[in-house]
Amino acid sequence: MTRTKHRVSLWLALLMIMSLVLAACGNQGGNTGTGGTGNTGTGGGATATTGTGGTGTGTGTGATATTGTGGTGTDMGATATTGTGTGTDAGATATGTGAGAGAGAPATTAAPPECPEAAQGQTVEMWSPLTGPDGDEMTRLAQQFSQENNRGITVRHTAQPEYLQRLNASAAAKKLPTMTVIRAGDIPTMAARNILKPMSEQAMGAIASGNISNDFPEEVWNVGQIKGQRYAFPLDVHPLVMYYNKALFKQAGIPEPGTDKPMTKEEFESAVNKLNQGGNIGWAIGTLFSADTMFQMLVRQFGGSMVNEDGTQATYNSPEAVRALEYIRDQKQKFSPKISGTGDPEVVQFQQGKVGVVFHGPWHISNLQKLPFTGFAPVPQLGERYSVWGGSHQLGLTTEDPAQQTAAGCWIGWLSANSVQWAKAGQLPVRQSVANSPQLAQEAAPIAAVAIEAPAVDLYPPVPDLEGAVMTEASKAIAAVVQGQQKDVKAALDQAVQRSNQIIQQNAKRYGTQ
Repeated sequence: MTRTKHRVSLWLALLMIMSLVLAACGNQGGNTGTGGTGNTGTGGGATATTGTGGTGTGTGTGATATTGTGGTGTDMGATATTGTGTGTDAGATATGTGAGAGAGAPATTAAPPECPEAAQGQTVEMWSPLTGPDGDEMTRLAQQFSQENNRGITVRHTAQPEYLQRLNASAAAKKLPTMTVIRAGDIPTMAARNILKPMSEQAMGAIASGNISNDFPEEVWNVGQIKGQRYAFPLDVHPLVMYYNKALFKQAGIPEPGTDKPMTKEEFESAVNKLNQGGNIGWAIGTLFSADTMFQMLVRQFGGSMVNEDGTQATYNSPEAVRALEYIRDQKQKFSPKISGTGDPEVVQFQQGKVGVVFHGPWHISNLQKLPFTGFAPVPQLGERYSVWGGSHQLGLTTEDPAQQTAAGCWIGWLSANSVQWAKAGQLPVRQSVANSPQLAQEAAPIAAVAIEAPAVDLYPPVPDLEGAVMTEASKAIAAVVQGQQKDVKAALDQAVQRSNQIIQQNAKRYGTQ
């Protein structure tokens, strides 16, 4: 054998061995896909990098399964998109939020910038309407920040049961605190009254560097922006939760709802009909808060709106609104005609184990999760688009003092970056990189179960006293219809809209927003 032929034989032997090794690897699960490092998001101060993809299980051919070209960083690196691969985990195009598909490391919210020296030694007085366990959690977080920050900033949190009245009275006495937790619907009113102050560039720079707006749902971000100035920074949303009885679902042979997508109308109605037997109530619908929030949700799900785009006119007497109220009336009459009154009687019935499903706010989580049969899921999609009723706590400044604003900005930035801890208070962190983090399920599993609702929460446009002008009158019409006192749904809504529009016009004159 010549030297040349000998070399060829060696190469052929090596190739055969390599092919056998690769085949064996493929049969045993494939090569690990390391994933391309995602593009980094520049918002929020520190660099946020999307996840590194997951382990790709190769096919029998031993082809390497890898994630693709890395994630797309959206300000905070919140969105990580893996590419194509032949393995079953890395798989054909898979999209993950915050991490690569598979077992990749999750993206985390970028830390806020270094707190400026101008904030040194400041005391931040913060008020809030958080008077329950959520207030205790906020106090704990304020104390943690006070101990951990390197500028000697002290944050003092005080819950105020009537926080709007206290803010108004303190403004008149020129004794306002540094800042306040404020409900989204109160932001435009407090801004118009000059109680909320615009956030300075220094304050916003202390919260985050760059543009981080893409890490928040558009509606929730925009409600704090008035006439080109930012008056509030979003902290959370508190949407409706679908509480369901796991034992009754099992008894009826119904699969439990998932948390990655809402139930469809067909799935939901089939479930509650099956649950509505043997003395059990399939779906508990009350009056007051229960009916009011469901109406606002369904008007939007059915393609309508409560007000026009700029908040100058009530529109909840549209065909979509009539359809929404008729649906609520009919479902209430079918499932729970006797449930009405104050004190959330629909939730009380659920606690007794005789109700399959109830929609209510996340503030009931702390009590309902103590019951072994309680499950948590997003509310279903009953209309053409997915919309969820909800509110939002935001953080606003009530001082123009530069050092105080800067110190408050340092606290807000820290709280936002650590808002997964705030979920323990029964609130859904509104920052998408936090809401989509695996850590949320570890800290607050019931809140993580409804995380997909955050982008679907619809808020009113930032117009002073708008929500009050709308719902004060809408509530009367809703109650009259669902309790059977008013048969003509369109007429009831027409009358309520007329009164709401009168109040909206009066408010426009009062606040000079005409």
